[in-house]
Amino acid sequence: MIDAADTKRFPAYGEILRLDELLAIACVRDTADRTLFFATHQACEIWFAVVLRHLDAAREALLQGNGTEAAEHLERLPHIMRVITEHFEVLATLTPESFDAIRATLGTSSGFQSAQYREIEFACGAGDPRYLNIPGLTESERARMLARLEQPSLAAVFAEYRDRVRAGAHGPEGDSPPVERIQDALAGFDKAVRSWRERHAELAEQFLGAAQGTAGSSGASYLWRHAEATLFPDLFPRGHE
Repeated sequence: MIDAADTKRFPAYGEILRLDELLAIACVRDTADRTLFFATHQACEIWFAVVLRHLDAAREALLQGNGTEAAEHLERLPHIMRVITEHFEVLATLTPESFDAIRATLGTSSGFQSAQYREIEFACGAGDPRYLNIPGLTESERARMLARLEQPSLAAVFAEYRDRVRAGAHGPEGDSPPVERIQDALAGFDKAVRSWRERHAELAEQFLGAAQGTAGSSGASYLWRHAEATLFPDLFPRGHE
């Protein structure tokens, strides 16, 4: 039990989460449908930030020869992607009329411009430099994406770790480095991302049909084409299971 005197030493729940600041800038004071639409996208971006932190932590652990730590970070990612996919289930409850009304106010803004999602692709090893030219990105976003593109990818770092293990250089992990565990985690994450892309394509088709997307994308047709692309082309074939 924590008595009243002890509570003065610790910040309260809302202070730890910085809820006053968060809710002040969150899109939660609009109409109910617009709040649902924008807060869902904001929540996805927060989760993308969490994914990036875990990818970075796993990459650093592999560079240090700590495969067990890397596996622990990577094994969370499929679960996170399933949570992100569920956000699309919430968006799917909007009526077509409500979606059209919201979309009419977006101008050229689009989820296609999510720099963090592109960072995830680049960090994993599926970097396409053409995405650096997406309209609407800020210079700081392009700089972050470029930095990801220029550093060794997670796939490359894992391949080096795997090859060291196969050559007998086990490092600090003794005789049982978790190569298969890491590979399974990467495959699970890749599969979860492809499932998320497929749900995204279904949602776009539900609301847009064959109409063009914003920010220069071709809408649902682009999403379907991209759905089966792997995050790790140097590790897994296209459309692996």
